[in-house]
Amino acid sequence: MWKKMSKSVYSLVLSDDVVAAVDRAAYTLGSSRSNLINQILAEYVSFITPEKRRKDIFDSLESVINGFEPFQVLSRSANGILSIRSPLRVKYNPTIKYTVELAQGSEEKIAQLKIMTRTQSGALIELLDAFFYQFCKIEQKYIHRLYPRLVTQYQVGQGKLIRNFSLLNKNSRDHEIGSAIAAYIQMIDRALKACIGQEVSQWEDIIEGLYLEYLKETPIIC
Repeated sequence: MWKKMSKSVYSLVLSDDVVAAVDRAAYTLGSSRSNLINQILAEYVSFITPEKRRKDIFDSLESVINGFEPFQVLSRSANGILSIRSPLRVKYNPTIKYTVELAQGSEEKIAQLKIMTRTQSGALIELLDAFFYQFCKIEQKYIHRLYPRLVTQYQVGQGKLIRNFSLLNKNSRDHEIGSAIAAYIQMIDRALKACIGQEVSQWEDIIEGLYLEYLKETPIIC
């Protein structure tokens, strides 16, 4: 998606007051002095850095997610990780956590999505595993049908799903990528909550219906 930029050490003569102001800004942004100065200079000369691309993707993702009441953005780091939570209406009111980590220096994937919840309930963990296995099975059926050469990697277990995203349209803009990741999270969150409380025998129809609805939007990630 983007190439990792090489970096070198340069000597700059800067005002102490300017450096102090940069350090305060870097601390507020959760960044380093060097990274912030690099970003400021890149913006001044209209050069788009990987950090700027990650910021633009997350700005778009967060904008879409904030438009839906069940979701709450928990944290966002400068190194490409954003976490979101969504309440799960079951006993003890646990929350589902969605963590998006954008790839750095990889041409094979653009991001990784991790879905999990903190719970001591063995029954809930088994329920989540069953849902994730069913969801992946259905998704794989359509991915294989639509994109035969694409291999999607999943990890399921202990109430957790981890999957990588590939970019289907290499010309997609950053805000489109962010919106696409948000749409996927919305879809799987709806499917999970629709299945909870229903008979397992009904899950396949529920998941497939929501996934087909998602596919109608012609996703740019998979």
